[in-house]
Amino acid sequence: MRPAPFSYSRPANIAEALRALGAGGVPLAGGQSLIQAMRLRAAEPRALVDLAGVAELSDAITMTDEQVVIGARVTHRALLEHPTLAREMPWLTAAAQALGDVQVRNLGTVLGNVCWADPRANWAVAMLASDAVVTALSPQEPSRVQRIATGAFFAGYRSQVLGDRLATALEVPRRSGARGSYLEFSRQRQDLALVNVCLVRSKHGARVAVGGIDARPVRLTAVESTLDNGGDLEAVLAASLTPSLHAPVADTHGSASYKLGLAATLIKRALTALDGAA
Repeated sequence: MRPAPFSYSRPANIAEALRALGAGGVPLAGGQSLIQAMRLRAAEPRALVDLAGVAELSDAITMTDEQVVIGARVTHRALLEHPTLAREMPWLTAAAQALGDVQVRNLGTVLGNVCWADPRANWAVAMLASDAVVTALSPQEPSRVQRIATGAFFAGYRSQVLGDRLATALEVPRRSGARGSYLEFSRQRQDLALVNVCLVRSKHGARVAVGGIDARPVRLTAVESTLDNGGDLEAVLAASLTPSLHAPVADTHGSASYKLGLAATLIKRALTALDGAA
C-alpha cells in the first residue's frame, strides 16, 4: 500500500522547523516507525518535516556529572556503541541490542522511538524506568526549553503530549551505583515485543516500567515500594497485574491474562539478573 498524499520540507534550522510544526507538520527523524505506518495508512500526516538538516539538533551523547544528554539525532547504534553507557547504564545498551535489525539501528533515533510512543517501544520503557526527561521547544516560545518527565510524556497508544512542540533531547540522570535490567518477549528476535520490562535500582529507589500491558508504558509503583521496603513480591505482582487495572494491547498473539502473566515473569527474571550481578 502507498502512503496518503503529503507535503515534505527539510528545514535548515530550528526556527524553520518550529514554523513548519506550528503549521501542522509532523517531524521526521529516522523514520523507521513513521514511514512504515504511513505505508500501511495507519498514519496519514499531511506534511512531513525532515529534521536531518537541522544542525542545532545534536547527534551526540554528552555527559556531565549529573546526567547524560542524548541529542535528537542520536541513533540506536550510536548509543549501543557508547562505552561509558555500556558500563554505567547497561540496561540502555540491552534495550538498543534488542531493537530492530542493523538498518533500523543505523537509521532510527532514540528520541524518535520515545516520541513514537508505542507502549512496547524499547526506549519508551527503558527511559521511563531511568527517570528520563524530554526537552522540547514550542513555536509559541522558541527560546524557552521545556522539560517533560517521561512519567508525564505518554498520553495513550502512540500518543504523547508534545502537540506542535519539537523534542530536542533526552536527559537521563546519572546515578552512581545504579543497576538495571531490560528484558522483553517477542515472537522472534528483533520483532516488536509483546511485553517488555525495565527494572532500575539506585539510592533513589526502584523503578519498574512495563510495556505492552496498557495503552502507554506504565510504572508499577506498588512493586517498586515492595522492592524498596520489603514484602510479598508475588502477592504484589498478582495484585498489580490484573485485567481490572490494565488493558494490554489487543492483537492475535496472546490474551490479556497471558501478557500480564508474562510481565510478572519478566519482572522476576529482571530482578534475578540484578541479584546475580550484585
